[in-house]
Amino acid sequence: MAVELRCPDCRAKLRLPEAPDAGTEVECPKCGTVFPAPEPEAAADEDAPKKKKKPARDDADDEKPKKDGDDADDKKEKKDKKTKAKGAGGEGTPKRRKAKKNETSNVALFGVIGAGVLMIVVVAGVLIWLLGRTPKSIEMMTYLPEDCYTVEGLNLGHAQKYPKFYEGVSATFKDTEFKAAGDAIAKATGAAAGADALIDYVVFGSGKSGSSTVIRTKMDIDGGALAKLPGAQLKNDLGRPYYLADGFKGGGKLRVFAPTARLVVYCPPEVSEAVFKKMLDGHAASKDKTIGVRAGDLGKRVTKGTFWYMTLYEGDRKPPAPPQPPAAGAAPSNEDAGALLARTITETVAGAKGMGHKASIGSREVRFEWVVWAANSEKASSTSKKHQESELGKGDDGTPPRWWKEKVEGMGNKKVAAQMLANIGCGSSGELFYAKSAVDTTELKEAVPSMATLATGPSLAAPAPPPK
Repeated sequence: MAVELRCPDCRAKLRLPEAPDAGTEVECPKCGTVFPAPEPEAAADEDAPKKKKKPARDDADDEKPKKDGDDADDKKEKKDKKTKAKGAGGEGTPKRRKAKKNETSNVALFGVIGAGVLMIVVVAGVLIWLLGRTPKSIEMMTYLPEDCYTVEGLNLGHAQKYPKFYEGVSATFKDTEFKAAGDAIAKATGAAAGADALIDYVVFGSGKSGSSTVIRTKMDIDGGALAKLPGAQLKNDLGRPYYLADGFKGGGKLRVFAPTARLVVYCPPEVSEAVFKKMLDGHAASKDKTIGVRAGDLGKRVTKGTFWYMTLYEGDRKPPAPPQPPAAGAAPSNEDAGALLARTITETVAGAKGMGHKASIGSREVRFEWVVWAANSEKASSTSKKHQESELGKGDDGTPPRWWKEKVEGMGNKKVAAQMLANIGCGSSGELFYAKSAVDTTELKEAVPSMATLATGPSLAAPAPPPK
């Protein structure tokens, strides 16, 4: 059933053929804003047809035609009414009944106005709460090293709502350290049976000071139960308790602590004590320096995905240099597909402040997006125009470059490759340039592992893979 939504940014109406699942990302075609779909009941209330008001009664139709002499009778009747109104005990009741009716109407009117004002206050309060609260991914990033410049997120709780898809995706990280950490924490706390039942969200980050992993649990856990981790030793020399425990996949010790009932953080002891002390309290005095805040609009857009990755180019960190050009005398077309892709990426991110990509799972389709935080809005707009006019930007009406065919068609699923090409598009919003595509969720089963790697794995623009 068709449904109408309203963009919270530009207030444009979006008409969709079907009501999207609650929480599914919806992009406004007018301004590019991406926002979560409301609950179906809320959307239905907004689109419910309003009751038509009954037409006012036309008393004019009830008037009888006047006859000769009626004017005189009317004057006499008015005179009699005035006389009765002046007399004590005269029949002035019609006027009193009219005053009573007006009083009742005023009370009802004030009640309606009061209810309306109350509703506005409640709605405003809800909006302030929704807009003011910190997204869980941003909160998690406050426990990464302050100089973190590369971060990756996996919203496993959301992915698990699509069992067939999650089954294929989970195969790509079954042997990772965070999965082993989830199993160990679940066993120590007794809160869940294994990592899949325990982990809701996981974020990895790395920077000059080292790496860190933050796990958000699906339920409250007892931080003190971390003492049951293998080899755990209680430490509190930095003013807050934490544990020095055995590595979840071997290879030395790890610092582990639970800053809240829903978060567990671990990092290697190589992270300096000065940096680690700030991590312990979530950078309470310097949240503006954490990567979730520094990433600005790039972070707000990218972290809305189910799986996402981003990196910032700050200070001495610059966008990647283009690959070496072909040998003298050789045409650019002689470059292999990998070199052509690297050249396309480096040309796009030249002078950028950061980049990222994400995959967003929905019941009908999985949406992919690559986002570049350009130096300014003019650069973002011109980059969008350039790619729209390219052969790839024409979709299935154009001839895609060799690197596209190798990367996408190499997934072994021609239907997925065809959909990726047909749904490709790009645009800009402020200082952000983005290229996007989508694939039907049901068609993605065979290519899920390849798609997950493409969506969340380290890109050619990343200096190094995030910690696992």
